[in-house]
Amino acid sequence: MNLEKFYPIFLHQPQVAVKRIHKLFHYLLSHNYEDCTPLNLSSTLGTYHHLDTITRIDFVWSCPLLRHYMLTSTIFDAYDIHISDHNPIITYFDASLLSDAIKSARARQLGRNTQRVFKYDSISTEQWTAFANDLDTLCPIDPLVFDAWPLNQKCEYLHSRIIKVTKSNLPSVTVGNTYTPKKPTQVKK
Repeated sequence: MNLEKFYPIFLHQPQVAVKRIHKLFHYLLSHNYEDCTPLNLSSTLGTYHHLDTITRIDFVWSCPLLRHYMLTSTIFDAYDIHISDHNPIITYFDASLLSDAIKSARARQLGRNTQRVFKYDSISTEQWTAFANDLDTLCPIDPLVFDAWPLNQKCEYLHSRIIKVTKSNLPSVTVGNTYTPKKPTQVKK
């Protein structure tokens, strides 16, 4: 699909843009992804040769908030998905690398070898109601003030209150933290 034809549809006809044929581009644009396709449309740009295989990348989408060293790419075979004759390259943020490193570093810093696991499958309706009510009570901030805060401050504010209410209302169990995450060989440089 040609993006030059899609942008006017996305901007001026949102009811058409969400239809099946346009769904991927609609999702990307509505979630702050940017089209990073180079403006130089030469026939050799984005073409890669390896042995007897030639690959051409037509579109490159990226979220400006993600740094390239945190991204993982996977090439999917078009024969498996039956929607196109193009092999899509999906790039995604591998959050496990970041969270595992933070968890183990924080546990070492605090001298802890355990972690709390919340039992979401065994929560009753009353516990969810108590959780929601307590969370509403702990978050009395005016939405206009909240919107003016930087993203990090918003996240810290919500995280601290959600964890506090979760610990006091939802069932949990403490387990040993003996798992040591293994980093992929590509990251160990």
